[in-house]
Amino acid sequence: MLKLAIMELVTPSFGLIVWQTMTFLSVIVFIVSWIMILRTNKLEAIQKIAWLIGTLFLPVIGPVIFFVKYSSFREVHS
Repeated sequence: MLKLAIMELVTPSFGLIVWQTMTFLSVIVFIVSWIMILRTNKLEAIQKIAWLIGTLFLPVIGPVIFFVKYSSFREVHS
């Protein structure tokens, strides 16, 4: 009985694993979007600042919007 109680304390629940995975992936997407914004030569400085601020204040949806716009931006300006 004691072993079962200890395992419940040590083993994370499924919901915790899902939330940790989602948080980890959103941080990775956020970092990748900032790297892409800073490294691209297709955007002017003011546009880069605007994208950085936008992704900072919208940390989940902002990078997604940037990736969609960036892919269409690359097709038009290639």
